[in-house]
Amino acid sequence: MADGTLELYAGRIRDFCSFLEVHKVFGQVRVDDAILAVGLPVLDEFYRACNAKGLGSSTVRGYEVVLKMFTDWLTTEEANRVKAHALYENLGYRTATPSKRMPRYLTVDEVITLLQGMHWEVQRLIGHFIFDTGLRVSEVPRVLKSDLPLIEQYPATQMYFPLFVRGSKGHGGEIKERYTIISRAMLVRLNRYLKTRTYFTNHDWPEAAKPAFLNTYGEPITAEAIQKCIADALGRTRLTAASPHRLRHGTAYSVMKSEHGKSLLDNLVVLQRVLGHSQLSTTEIYAHIPAPVLHRMTEDGAQGEIRFRFEEAQKILDATYLPEKKQPKVRKIGVRIG
Repeated sequence: MADGTLELYAGRIRDFCSFLEVHKVFGQVRVDDAILAVGLPVLDEFYRACNAKGLGSSTVRGYEVVLKMFTDWLTTEEANRVKAHALYENLGYRTATPSKRMPRYLTVDEVITLLQGMHWEVQRLIGHFIFDTGLRVSEVPRVLKSDLPLIEQYPATQMYFPLFVRGSKGHGGEIKERYTIISRAMLVRLNRYLKTRTYFTNHDWPEAAKPAFLNTYGEPITAEAIQKCIADALGRTRLTAASPHRLRHGTAYSVMKSEHGKSLLDNLVVLQRVLGHSQLSTTEIYAHIPAPVLHRMTEDGAQGEIRFRFEEAQKILDATYLPEKKQPKVRKIGVRIG
């Protein structure tokens, strides 16, 4: 499993152990002993406690998934078979089925507003890059300069290019490689950045291993830095919410409304590859876009109109690009007070 998944699962098991420590019955013994003695009624108590804390149905089901896996593992040879039978043997989940919500996304205009709240071109570049390519925030630091397609090797009329991605970590920490789509406008912006003094004069890496993105100090960008940058920019705008994930969801809606395929199904297959989903069923949620949402997604409100993604990318570039020699002017839109 990926490092982030391991951390999430460990945190959920830790929360269950903390619940046992203060339990009126099982709190009287060591946690190790309590784990061996608990049954489904205690697990149900824990799930009810999660609901009482105001956790959503998806989060509570997430806790149950982890605890089911954990209690199943206790019956394995790896765990010395400390439990004779799995608690969930021949049983389904006991928590409420999570309600499916449509992914929340940023529109082109919202992306522009968010980027205008950033101080530096490299910050705006990365935000635009996530929206244009659909990469996860964890994947961005793994992009190398040598991964970027050479725009001069393609016809001048070509608007989209293949971008190699070292994707998310799978079983055993293995990186899943894939290709996504990058627009001409995004490549133009990237090439401008690669020619800046901060980037071009930094020779700390062999050319083949040089990261595509460096921070303002010439160091490799990190996922945490990207998340903080977006959070800080959000505080300078009127937007109510923004995150790398919402930028990625914006990519999804853009692809579904784009000219890439001749039908919704064509675009769904394109989107699956862009987002790096292993199963098409994971991508299918974007196929159930309500008509009012599709209506709002067009530039002039004309329902069903094809949207050209390269035009979106050019619009974002024109509205947010900061030349290196210019002093950055942050457009403050409804700065929050307090």
